[in-house]
Amino acid sequence: MSWPLVALKDCCTVVGGATPKREVEAYWDNQDIPWVTPKDISKIKSIYFDDAPEYISQKGFDSCAAHKLPKGSLLLTSRAPIGNVAITTRELCTNQGFKSLVPNENVDIKYLYFCMLYSASRLDNEGNGATFKEVSKKVVEAFKIPLPPLETQKQIAAVLEKADQLRKDCQQMEQELNSLAQSVFIEMFGDPVTNPKGWEISALDSIASVQLGKMLSSKSKQNVNPKKYLRNANIQWREVGIDDLLEMDFNEKEMKKFRLQRGDLLVCEGGEIGRCAIWNEQVQDCYYQKALHRVRINPQFLTSEYLQEYFFWMAKLGGLVNSTNEVTFKHLTAEKMNKLKVPLAPISKQKEFSEIYTSIRSELNNNAELMKEADAAFGAIMQKAFKGELNL
Repeated sequence: MSWPLVALKDCCTVVGGATPKREVEAYWDNQDIPWVTPKDISKIKSIYFDDAPEYISQKGFDSCAAHKLPKGSLLLTSRAPIGNVAITTRELCTNQGFKSLVPNENVDIKYLYFCMLYSASRLDNEGNGATFKEVSKKVVEAFKIPLPPLETQKQIAAVLEKADQLRKDCQQMEQELNSLAQSVFIEMFGDPVTNPKGWEISALDSIASVQLGKMLSSKSKQNVNPKKYLRNANIQWREVGIDDLLEMDFNEKEMKKFRLQRGDLLVCEGGEIGRCAIWNEQVQDCYYQKALHRVRINPQFLTSEYLQEYFFWMAKLGGLVNSTNEVTFKHLTAEKMNKLKVPLAPISKQKEFSEIYTSIRSELNNNAELMKEADAAFGAIMQKAFKGELNL
């Protein structure tokens, strides 16, 4: 059964927002009314929005065209980007980046949330603007959504909320596992910048082989013996992305020099310096570009997992600041890379950490598969729900 399509103006009140003048201190000096921007709801995990990082005074509210949204309204961003949504749990107002919805008595707020989430790309297609896309109040008011009877709306919302919670449970598990890996390292070895446990210090070039990759040039793109290679963009923290590998030519000498081996650590030379990941032969016969350092450890002194976390914490805690060349861009040169001071925890302890880390990564990979399944299931249920095909 397909549900009747109803314009939002016929089932909701569309409410815009505004910004008081920043230069008037009296408009911002009292926390009278929560004031929301699109950025504030861009990364929230819940379907609800509880509080705003900024407030305006009653004078500020009175000075502009802002409107108060009652509890149980739907925040709907109309630009930067179009279509982000959240349900308000208290009275608040917004800036001009919203065309929020106050539903009438025939609309369930959770149904409206999921319906607009499902319709976000369709609404985005209605946007226009030279500098950035935006949807006007008129466009939002005319935008049509499927609207079944109220009781059916509530049933649909309940099914979608359960499916959505499965996705969020997977996301929460991912956060917890990543936090666990990080906290285990600090607990076992301490902060590598200050070395509170007093481990022996060694220069990186004494315990590993460090080498930059092949220089990219037009001569290397002649389609003569092309090979896949990694570049800066393929390396994220603890992850090697292989979905968009490029190719360039490598001769026999270069193949021997730049071929990656299992356990190599790839470290970004520029951009977010120090960002790194372990190569586990995700694809066969792969090489790397000059934007990356390849660190090949001496297993007598290091494990790849230990060194990877060393770089993570050095970058996070500022330990690489003095190791960068800041003349033009930030670069971790080969010379400075080789002289990095690495706390040498006992190899037995490093191996113990590597086993724990590998176990956590296995759990993360399993969780990633569950997340894919949960995302696919949620998408399929949403599609059926708003086409009137969901068995309730």
